This record gives sequence, C-alpha cells and structure tokens, in this order.
Amino acid sequence: MDTNDQSFGYIEGGQIAAPMPDQQLGANRARRWVLGGLVTIAILAIAAVAFATMNARSNDGADSPTAAMQKFFDGLSGENLVAAVEAFLPEEADPVINYTGAIGTELKRLEVLTDSVNPQAVSGIDMNFTDLEFRLEQVAPGFVRVYVVNGDAFIDIDPAELPLGNLVLDNLPPEVRDELANDPPPESDSMAGGDFYLMAVQEDDGWYLSLWYTVMDAIFSEAGYGTPDFAAGVKAAGADSPKAAVEAAFRHVLALDLEGLIGMLPPTEMRALYDYMPLVFDDYNETVGALGSFVTIELKSLGTSVSDAGNGAKRVRIDTFDIAFSSFFVEVDGTISFDGACFDITINDAGGALSQFGAAIPENINSCDPEIANALGSGLTGVEMPDFLGDLRAAETGLIAVEENGRWFVSPTETLGDTLLQGLQIWDKATLQEYIDWLVEVGSEANATAFF
Repeated sequence: MDTNDQSFGYIEGGQIAAPMPDQQLGANRARRWVLGGLVTIAILAIAAVAFATMNARSNDGADSPTAAMQKFFDGLSGENLVAAVEAFLPEEADPVINYTGAIGTELKRLEVLTDSVNPQAVSGIDMNFTDLEFRLEQVAPGFVRVYVVNGDAFIDIDPAELPLGNLVLDNLPPEVRDELANDPPPESDSMAGGDFYLMAVQEDDGWYLSLWYTVMDAIFSEAGYGTPDFAAGVKAAGADSPKAAVEAAFRHVLALDLEGLIGMLPPTEMRALYDYMPLVFDDYNETVGALGSFVTIELKSLGTSVSDAGNGAKRVRIDTFDIAFSSFFVEVDGTISFDGACFDITINDAGGALSQFGAAIPENINSCDPEIANALGSGLTGVEMPDFLGDLRAAETGLIAVEENGRWFVSPTETLGDTLLQGLQIWDKATLQEYIDWLVEVGSEANATAFF
C-alpha cells in the first residue's frame, strides 16, 4: 500500500490504515439537511399558492366522512393541491390563505420555486391512489376517525420537471445531482394493513377533514387521556382590543396559566385545542403550573405598536417590556427588560443561592454587549453567522390579532405566516445563500466534532 494514500492519510510502517475524517463528506451531509429544508419549504410554498387560489372557493363539505377522505386523495391523484385542500375545515385553512399567496410570491422571487409552479397541476410528480377502502370509527357525534385500510399507491417523480428554483438546484451536492439525473423509477405499494387515519368533522351538514383534530386526537389517544367533552371545553375570553389581547396572552404565559392562554386564541382556528386541552389541565397544574407557587414572574410594563396586517387582522409589535421575577425558594430576584434593541437581565443572588453551586453568576447580562453577542453567534457554533439579530429587527414582525364576535384573539397560524412573510421580504437571494452556506459550515463543524 502507498504510505501516502490520499484516501487514508499518512500511514506509518506497521499501522493499519483507517479512514481520515473527510471535511467534504461532512459538508455534503450538512448540505443534504439544508437542501431537505429548502425542498420542504418549496413543497409548503406550492401548497401555499394552492391555499391562496381558494379565496373564492365554494366548499359546502362532503356528504360523508369517507367522501371527505376520498376527495382529499382524488386531489392528490390529480396533483391538484387546491382540490385536496378543499377537503379540510375552512376555519383551519382560511388563516393560512391570508399569507401563503404572498409567501409563495417571495419564494419565487428568491428562486426557491420556479415562476411556472401551478398548484392545480404540480409538475414533476405523478401520483395515483386507487381502489381505496376506508374504515370509520366514531369518536363522538360529528367526529369520526377515517382509516385507510386498503388501496394502492403509485408515485413517479421526474426531477427535471419539479418546480424547484435555482437556489435549491445550485445547492445540490454532486452525488444528489447524479441521483436526480438518473430519473428514479416509479414506486408503487399497497396501503393495506396500515393505521393511517384523518379525523373528519361534521359542520353545517357537511363533512370536512381536520388537521388539528387529527393531531390532537393522535397525541391524546397515544397518551391515554381518552376522549374530550367536545364543545364543552375552554371558554373563549379574548380582549377588547388587539393590544389588550397580546398583553393578556403575555401575562398568561408568565403566570404559567395554560387555560387562560388558550382562552386568548381564536376559538374557531384553535377549536381542537379548546376541546382537547382540558384533558391535561389537572396534570399540568400539578406539575408545571405548580412552579407558580415557588416563582413569581410579573409583567411591569409592555410597550406595543399596532399596524394593519390585512384581512382585518392587526399586527402587534412588542417594542419594549419590563419583567420582574423572584423566588422565595432559592432567594433570588431580578429583572428582564427589552428596549427595542437589546435584552437586559439583572440577577440579585446576594444570598449565594445560585453561586454556591460553583458557577459565577453575573449581576447583569446585556445582549448587545460585544462579548455576549459573540457568544450567542459564532461562540455557540464556531462559525461566524450572518446578522440574524439585525435581520430580525429589520423585519416588521409581531403577533397577529384577529377579531371574532367583537373580541380580539392572538392567532398562532397567522402569526407564523406573517413572521415568515416579513422575514422573507427583507432577504434577497444572496442573503439567503449566506444563511445556507452558514448552515452547511455549521453542519460540517458538527460532523467533524462528532467524528472525533
């Protein structure tokens, strides 16, 4: 063997050759993860454009739970995401509609998607679900689990026709490019014997599928909590104004008041949480909620500004806040404040309750301190990161408040959609590429560290 073999590194006489860590291998592995994230964003964006085309939809629901499920699979079989999405509850889809069209536009601008993407006929994918058979399991009147018990699934992907933009394609590792160039063969499989199901919900004499009810039912059934008393759960509270809704939600979070927090969420959008979460209130209050007996966290002040977010919703931006905390259990108190740019934390450990464990507890921590900023950036990853905090400040992000029946609530779905949209709008393709390169480099460093 050549003692200067490039694939194994330098070998002393008598040693057994062992592969050396390959930095490029780590980079490619990290790039695969980043690429997976980009492709996921692209798929969601295609669905987003599908949602956005449904503003004028006329959807009265299906005649039965099985018809709702069949409607979903028929849409997938035609690569028609609009038809597939129409099988779901309008109150779950509508908050997404408000933002996803604009998000799809931004992802086209950033070249994550191509301009030719068509949610009613997604190119590059041929799916067919045939001879489907379903089994129904009633959870409660108007709530039914629809299981797929039989059928055939076929999928054929033509990578060259997928609506993936240049930003995704340009970041493919070489081996993935080769795999895609080979045009993978079609795949087919039987759906018999599986346990896949979606929850169907009856509303206004029609049946719809529900993502939120499916998720909540799966979680709570697996955990052994049983079936909730539907429509008799948390009472919606809301507030008189968008500002008041955000402040109330903030106070409930600090007080570890789960029931109060749910009452500040939209009762239509978050209907499943209103029904299912009471099942865990006793356990929550005995564990997490009990911490309130040992720690006091008080909101001293909250500065907000309100702007229009479209479709009647309001964006409530948190400009400043002051929080005081104390614990008689460990005799520590302090404050946490935000002035619009920097977080400042003061800790009073005069009694040594924390420092007795050997750690030096600073009296003050400010996120704008250069040493702290470095520790939060490259200090954590070993790689200099783009100006994420600067980008975050530049984006007009906030919590989205929506009005229902004269009361204002904080919408998780619309807040997530609006935050993503505002973030994308301040980026250009070059900036997004910087973040991709940073994530790849961080992944490479992590792989190298794990190797040794």
